Order: sequence, then structure tokens, then C-alpha cells
Amino acid sequence: MPIQGLIIAYRKPGLSPAEFQTHYENNHVPILQRLAGDDFFLSHQRFYLSRGDGVPTPATIVLGGDQDFDYDALTIVTFKDKEHMDRFNAKTGSPEARQEIEADEERFVDRSKLKIVLFGDVKETVNEKV
Repeated sequence: MPIQGLIIAYRKPGLSPAEFQTHYENNHVPILQRLAGDDFFLSHQRFYLSRGDGVPTPATIVLGGDQDFDYDALTIVTFKDKEHMDRFNAKTGSPEARQEIEADEERFVDRSKLKIVLFGDVKETVNEKV
């Protein structure tokens, strides 16, 4: 049974949204891929908030307020099953791997705000007519 989790990431103060996204895509994801090898996530989806270029780069909000959208990326990760997740965690949880991952996160993520949670049931409704 697949296991999915959510990561809520906040950019490090002083970084623009574009710099945050560039680092995540070009540095952090490749580090995770290299460290996890064949046990990298089945899926690793990154959703970046649509923000303007000005300071403080407010989100493009449809409903809610700026205070509700102070994060910069939502990431949904999917593992094939618990065994897959355990193998990933063993590879990325070694002291050497943790040191490399955390050192990279310090370059672009506000680690004091970083949040990770596993989902329970996941339901999806799709439009079969499109």
C-alpha cells in the first residue's frame, strides 16, 4: 500500500522565491536522488506558491490572507510501501547523509519552520470527461 507524506517548506530569509526554487530543483533534489539511489521516492511532487517579484513577494491568493500562505513550497512524496520508506529512511538517515542534507537545507530552507507529516487515507476524484 502506498505511503504519502507532505513537506511544508519555507525559504530562508533573504532568498527570493526564484532562488529558493532554483536551489530546491538543482541542488537539493539531486542530493536526495544520489543518497537514496534506487530507493528514491516513487514520486516527489513540488508545488511552489505563485508569488510576485516584489518585496515581500505576496502569494497570489484566491481565498484567505497573506498570513495563511507564508510557506513557499508544498511537497508530496510517495513511497511504494512501508518497506520502501524504511529503505529510503535508512539511506538518508545515516549520520553522513543527514549532515549533507541538513547542510544543504541551511542554504535555502528556514529549518526552524520545516514541517513533515504522513497522510492517512488519500482519496482522488478525477474528471473522466476531459
